[in-house]
Amino acid sequence: MGTSNLLVIMSDEHQARAMGCAGHDFVQTPHLDRLAARGTRFTNAYTPSPICVPARAAFATGQHVHQVRLWDNAMPYTGATPGWGHALQAAGVPVESIGKLHYRDIADAAGFDVEHIPMMVADGVGMVWASIRREEERVLADHRMLGDYIGPGTSKYTEYDAAVLRHTLDWLRQRVRELPRPWCLYVGLVAPHFPLVVDQEFFDLYPLADLPPVKLHPKDGFARHPWVEKQNAFMDMESKFVDAQERLRAMAAYYGLCTWLDHNIGQIIATLGEEGLLEDTTIVYTSDHGDNVGARGLWGKSNMYDEAAAVPLIMAGPGVRQGTCDKPVSLIDIFETILDHFGAELDTVRAGASL
Repeated sequence: MGTSNLLVIMSDEHQARAMGCAGHDFVQTPHLDRLAARGTRFTNAYTPSPICVPARAAFATGQHVHQVRLWDNAMPYTGATPGWGHALQAAGVPVESIGKLHYRDIADAAGFDVEHIPMMVADGVGMVWASIRREEERVLADHRMLGDYIGPGTSKYTEYDAAVLRHTLDWLRQRVRELPRPWCLYVGLVAPHFPLVVDQEFFDLYPLADLPPVKLHPKDGFARHPWVEKQNAFMDMESKFVDAQERLRAMAAYYGLCTWLDHNIGQIIATLGEEGLLEDTTIVYTSDHGDNVGARGLWGKSNMYDEAAAVPLIMAGPGVRQGTCDKPVSLIDIFETILDHFGAELDTVRAGASL
């Protein structure tokens, strides 16, 4: 069993390129940059599915979506297929979660000793209206998925992330003293997932006049693939903008949410240091999938373009080498890494390899 603790942080909808350490020319993520500088940043990391719930089920179980057969946001993980949390429990490792899981229900045995303020799918069911269905049964969305307001302010999601941060800092200052070491803590943050609303301080970091044009926009002559066109007709966000300024506000808010996320991660890492835990804790940061952020006239995820399918992945801690790694990896490989870190075993179908 590894001697270091393990902290796994997963955000939601963080485009892999939207970090300073990934070479983005204006996104500000100083804390993630520092984390990457003292560990390994994986430059070719991908999600098993560019949709929240299937990606998280695959991450939990170490199986591809076609293996675990949870296909969309109305098919959440229930714990029925053993996951990495179950393996740690069997090995006697304390394992708890704080924040977004996007599983079915807190009553399910999903592999955590305690789930602190978990966010699950709505009503234990999720987005049935957006599930996979026959062409003739397709239902077009009649609301704006980006939210009714775009720009500076607060939303239920930013308020939730603030609560997750408070719980995490309290956990590191108090709860951790009750647990034997090594322990494993999973923290689920929502940002930069829409609604595209962020505190004025972070919104103002990205002046609208300085934002570059999006690439390959249909208004500039780019022709989308017919299937992408069909998918976009269902979840069309671009056409819901009131005007060009609102599109820019959406971009500024998304990047502001990336910096808000980074700010929260920075506080978590600082508290690890203050509590004397940083030197013997391995940190893994990733996201469940990315976001198109206007490329090709698309917003959100649900396609295989790099903007949606690639994810940030950073690992730092005792024994982790410094630098970048360009081998192709996925969230499924993090599953194997968690088991390998603690020397845990799981007798089930698995598809990944330790990082």
